[in-house]
Amino acid sequence: MITISIVITIFILLSMSSILGILVFVVDTKWIPKIIIDLYSYGKSCEGKVFGSSIRTILIPKSWFTHFYVFGVFYTFLVLITMMWKIVLKNQLSTLVTSYISFVSPYTHNPLASPELSLLAAVLFFLQTSRRLYECLCVTVFADSKMNLGHYLVGYLHYWGCATVILSYSADYSSTNDFVWIPSSNDIPLQPIFGIILFTLAYCHQYIAHVSLANLRKDPKNKQKHSLPKNGLFNYVSCPNFLCEIIIYVSLYIILGFNHYPWALVTFWVLTNQIMTATMTHNWYKSKFKEFPKTRKAIIPFIY
Repeated sequence: MITISIVITIFILLSMSSILGILVFVVDTKWIPKIIIDLYSYGKSCEGKVFGSSIRTILIPKSWFTHFYVFGVFYTFLVLITMMWKIVLKNQLSTLVTSYISFVSPYTHNPLASPELSLLAAVLFFLQTSRRLYECLCVTVFADSKMNLGHYLVGYLHYWGCATVILSYSADYSSTNDFVWIPSSNDIPLQPIFGIILFTLAYCHQYIAHVSLANLRKDPKNKQKHSLPKNGLFNYVSCPNFLCEIIIYVSLYIILGFNHYPWALVTFWVLTNQIMTATMTHNWYKSKFKEFPKTRKAIIPFIY
């Protein structure tokens, strides 16, 4: 009998979708059906576009991003409580919880990271999600930008999936015995420390980038007007916030360990998604601002 991991399958499909999106915005778009381009467009790239009736019916405000950050904070908090109950307090989980974990990710009886490092990753992911919620509520100045319902649903899948992956592969939740982690010879003691430092740097610089973008619209007259961001990491790439997002997930992969193949898949999905979005944003900046710096890349300094 073939058993399918729901959470792994979701990230595989999301990654495939992002790879297609990269191709959509890199190749000559005149050969691509308009409905495909419209499905991937969101935010500033939607401005001035004339959508078909099928796309118009599923357009929603981009400010609804806030909704799935609320969900992400709430769900990740529940995951944290569950992991602390099992890993720190050494208590058994209810049958309902273990059945849920086995249903969404059946291959979880062999933990892929130490319980302590998994808990650390969950704490950091919770901090990241909480900060993004704070930014949506208190920092970001949303214009009348739109996105379609697909982008909205993907946000929920992402935050559910990430927290679920950390939870599912942190311990054998079907066992009634205390789990003892036996590190492999490939484990490097300094690896988690490096991951924490990398996470902290990316975490702070992403916040700085989001504040910089928000400051461009602090003047009520400019709320619906886009300006070209400058200074800091914006001197090198159009989307330093997306670059930092990638680094944050890479840092969690470093903390969890390179044997953690589900988080490797999560990281690949984030990488492809952020490259796709950065390419779309970069092309939009280049088309709107004559003064756009020729040396500025989309997301990876000096490279892409």
